[in-house]
Amino acid sequence: MIEKVPKIFISCGEFSGEAHASRVVDELQKLNPKIQFFAFGSKALEERGVKVIFDYKNYSFSGLTEVVKNLSTILKLKQKISDSILKLDPDLVLLVDYSGFNLELARALKESGFKKPIYEYIAPQLWASRPWRINKIKKNIDKVLCTLPFEQAIYKQAQIPYKYVGNPVAVSLQVPAPKQDFAKSDEILIGLFPGSRKSEIKYMLPLMLKSAQSLILRHPDKKFKLIIAKAENLSQEIFYKYGYKQGSEIQMIDGSKSNNHKLLSGADLLWLCSGTVTLEAALYGTPHFLAYKSNLINYIFYLIFRTTSKAGLANIINQKDLVKEFLQYSATEQNFIQETENFLSSNPLENFSAYYHQQKSLLNEFKKSLTGLDTARLVAEEIIHACT
Repeated sequence: MIEKVPKIFISCGEFSGEAHASRVVDELQKLNPKIQFFAFGSKALEERGVKVIFDYKNYSFSGLTEVVKNLSTILKLKQKISDSILKLDPDLVLLVDYSGFNLELARALKESGFKKPIYEYIAPQLWASRPWRINKIKKNIDKVLCTLPFEQAIYKQAQIPYKYVGNPVAVSLQVPAPKQDFAKSDEILIGLFPGSRKSEIKYMLPLMLKSAQSLILRHPDKKFKLIIAKAENLSQEIFYKYGYKQGSEIQMIDGSKSNNHKLLSGADLLWLCSGTVTLEAALYGTPHFLAYKSNLINYIFYLIFRTTSKAGLANIINQKDLVKEFLQYSATEQNFIQETENFLSSNPLENFSAYYHQQKSLLNEFKKSLTGLDTARLVAEEIIHACT
């Protein structure tokens, strides 16, 4: 009797989701090296032997205005991927993050008569905006692999099959790097993370650059080392386009995930664009604040559809503010400077204030609430069980 080789299709859609999916593939290959993988993904999955049928780098759209502008392309892509999945007839479809697109892909598959399991890993943030999406999940998703403790109650109440697998960010962090990898011990190392999408760089990078230059001018007595982290999926050209100048006082590191994690953990202080990076920073225990700016239309829709006043994942999970948030009109040079100065000590013999050390202590306590589970392994085990 010929042994059936399992086939799995993975849909990611962006860099952060692909990173989490890659770790699941690693675990699945340990459990069954014969599994065949296909994906809507990119380089990270391809390097693991996954056959990437569609590369998301050719379809990188974020924010309402970009989505509307490219709606025809997105709808065609959804149909192409759906048709490919139906032709491949995999034993399971794993949707990773990228909820707007992936939920529509699930709906298209179900409407086309696809009978195999569709699992969702890193589910839509129903608790943050558009809670009515729970109906789409109930109709089109066979099981949710949720990654935040409080999400379990949401799916239990909605009678949707779920499994809490822990948070992938908590278990994907690298060993913290020493500050000396980037700066001298007497320097104040500030890491600038303007985002991983072109639209984020457009709005966040100029603000960070201007604030950094002002900070240096306001404190000639301080030794600052400011470094910009470039996301791996972005080219240097987009940074030059929006104001970065090579050879300036502000440096930019090679945009590998390893280097970015080193900076997240080794920096004294971080300026962050709202996103997964804020949770990574919180779990490293590095003091920071977060900000976000977009065009007016995107911001208006954010205000209409949000169901929480908080944007940072650590603040949302903790249900109280661990770090400051500066969104849209409050994302200003003045606020960046003021909050940074709150972290600095007025004592010339010390670099950091009591406020700084208090936040560091709170973040270290927060980390304890999200650690302890081997997330990628649990997801892989759920998938193997569903395929047998």
